[in-house]
Amino acid sequence: MKRIAVLHESPKPTWTSKRLLEAARRRGCKPLYLQPSMISAVVGDGVVYHGRRLEVDAVIVRSIGRFLSLEVFLRRMGLLAQLEEIGVVVVNPYEALMKTRDKYMSIMLLRKAGVPVPETLVTEDPAEALRYAERWGDVVIKPLTGSLGLGSFRATSADQVYRVVMMIRSLGQPIYMQRFVEKKGNRDIRVFVVDGEPVAAIYRVAPPGSWKTNIARGATPIPLNDPGEAGELAVKATRALGLLYSGVDVAETGDGGYVVFEVNASPLWRGLYEATGVDPAEQIIGLVLDLLKRG
Repeated sequence: MKRIAVLHESPKPTWTSKRLLEAARRRGCKPLYLQPSMISAVVGDGVVYHGRRLEVDAVIVRSIGRFLSLEVFLRRMGLLAQLEEIGVVVVNPYEALMKTRDKYMSIMLLRKAGVPVPETLVTEDPAEALRYAERWGDVVIKPLTGSLGLGSFRATSADQVYRVVMMIRSLGQPIYMQRFVEKKGNRDIRVFVVDGEPVAAIYRVAPPGSWKTNIARGATPIPLNDPGEAGELAVKATRALGLLYSGVDVAETGDGGYVVFEVNASPLWRGLYEATGVDPAEQIIGLVLDLLKRG
């Protein structure tokens, strides 16, 4: 019996983690739920969980935690690297998670792979941010490692940009700013990719008065049966970052093109499941079992 663990820094399994645990059980596996803060590493001699040697065949990384210090982040990422080193299948892999955790690194790799992305500035110089904000006119300022649309600001004036970037710099953080992209119908497309295939897609329509299309920020999910070119771009973006599964945010632009905003290595899918009836947990567990079979 294969032992498949879901890794999430939460005292109790979230909805998404429960779906994975249930899917693993249905496939005849022994599911385990682990908190990364409770796993200790013995370099050269495996890992320990609550005082016992941890024996698992695969680990599905849902979250290593939020608001981590650099030291804790490196420790937990190092743990994933050690699990891979001792032969545990880690999904998504350590190197891919490192790339996607950093929006700066991600967008460079996507552009290199020929994936269309927004014009982006990354700087520690508020004056440079102001110069580009004036040039672009309408900008979005995001946290370098954020998610769920939290902490993203849209600004259309130099005064707004100044206040936001000075607040960011007062916290010792770099400035990540993109030219605002007008989305067709004030919506984007979330494509869920597993093992190189788009398994489900939805439109995410922003709530009235908002530009944010995150489900967590109140957007409405609408099923999209055939994502077409958006699905192809999502697969290309996922491969460019070395991910085995992902949630890719794609927007239709006014000129009929597409742009990829973000590739999520640990996407949530409750809204997608409720809109489409597709549960990616089944495909993810199937992928993990295939990887174990391949050795």
